Amino acid sequence: MKKGLLLWALCLAALASHAQQKLLAYDDFVYIINNNLQKSDDFMISKGYTKVKTKKQGNQKYHLDLPGNSTSDVEIRVDGRRIYIYVATDELQQLNLVNNSIAPFLLSKEDISGITNYRVRDLGNVYEQIIDKVPFNPIKKDYDIRIVSDKNITTYN
Repeated sequence: MKKGLLLWALCLAALASHAQQKLLAYDDFVYIINNNLQKSDDFMISKGYTKVKTKKQGNQKYHLDLPGNSTSDVEIRVDGRRIYIYVATDELQQLNLVNNSIAPFLLSKEDISGITNYRVRDLGNVYEQIIDKVPFNPIKKDYDIRIVSDKNITTYN
């Protein structure tokens, strides 16, 4: 009985950690911002995201279906040599992973009208906004995470 329960717990933990490997954290954002779009494209596809066609040159969009009917959409935009990242998800674990991974590198935090601005070392600004889901669902919310790199951080060729 105990072995079966232990095996079940290990399988559940392995499944949860496997799903979390697809979510993006501080190190992933730093890698994307410091590299060109081709490397970011390969990286996002290796994480399990599927590429979505875009009309604009310099924009890349990716989509990921997660367990529990959750989704994560990532847009990477290039403006000159700077890269901006926008993550739209309804997965609470993605928001928690971002917050926990940037915590050791946090320089300042500011909350203005429902938008939280984190100033993060070696990354830039991380803006987070939590929005009620339409139609209203008390369990799920939409999370918007925008990463704007410092002007000193540019992509490598």
